[in-house]
Amino acid sequence: MAAPPFLHEKADIILRSSDGIDFRVISFFLNLASPSFDFIIEKAAQSDQIEDDLPIVPVEENHRVLDIWLRFCYPSTLAEDPPLHELEDIIPVLEAARKYSLKPLEHKVRQALKSHVEKEPLRCFALAMRAQLDIEATLAAKYTLRQSLIPARVPEIDLITAKELLALLTYHQRCGISVQSLGTDLSWITASYLDS
Repeated sequence: MAAPPFLHEKADIILRSSDGIDFRVISFFLNLASPSFDFIIEKAAQSDQIEDDLPIVPVEENHRVLDIWLRFCYPSTLAEDPPLHELEDIIPVLEAARKYSLKPLEHKVRQALKSHVEKEPLRCFALAMRAQLDIEATLAAKYTLRQSLIPARVPEIDLITAKELLALLTYHQRCGISVQSLGTDLSWITASYLDS
């Protein structure tokens, strides 16, 4: 069963997650959030599945993702913006945000990804590459420089291609070579700091 506010007595449709959890929602809020929800409303009108006089519309998203994007659509007096603490939620929530044309939610997902970059740069790099988030991928690549050249195994490594991983390792190696050359030629110190 979904958590409040998705049990509201004024709900006019039920969205059923892919894992069978029912969310009783007010379609007006969905329409305000994005015109992309029109098709859900149309499906509700044509639904032959009814429960408590409400049409049931199955959606592709699981209950975690559905809860997050619905909370984002609802006004803050009924539901706070959802936290995105789990990296596992990044891709499915981003895909839902894109599917339903929720640009502000996509921005929130990008911010959530950036908040994890310092502690988990390789995971963030893989997620950003998979989601085609170039700015976040570049930022995560820079943070991987703080770690070993041979990365630890992370579940998200399966999201990127061998070519993308090779590009990251090559970037890592080239940055290392550039830094080593600074140690042998110290003229940059005297040029920048001693002449001041």
